[in-house]
Amino acid sequence: MSQKAVKLLKVPNNGQISIGKKWAGREVKLEVVSDNEIRIVSGIFVPEHQKTFYTSEAQKQLTEFNAWESAHPPTDTNLEKLRRKLGKKTR
Repeated sequence: MSQKAVKLLKVPNNGQISIGKKWAGREVKLEVVSDNEIRIVSGIFVPEHQKTFYTSEAQKQLTEFNAWESAHPPTDTNLEKLRRKLGKKTR
């Protein structure tokens, strides 16, 4: 079991505290538990706008795409042929 430590801090007028160099560079979540309690948790957090990419459906689609991509390697495009097909004038 890890050793727990208690650190008493007085919050200055600017509202900032230092939690120590051990935490430097880490991503942390600051959770307000109540008016008298906050909790700091380190971890890897997914931004709200990216959550859809971490669903099982998104992972399934990515796996299917990777399989399709492996079976269909890229090929060179004949631009003249493509322009004719699209009805575009050549330069």
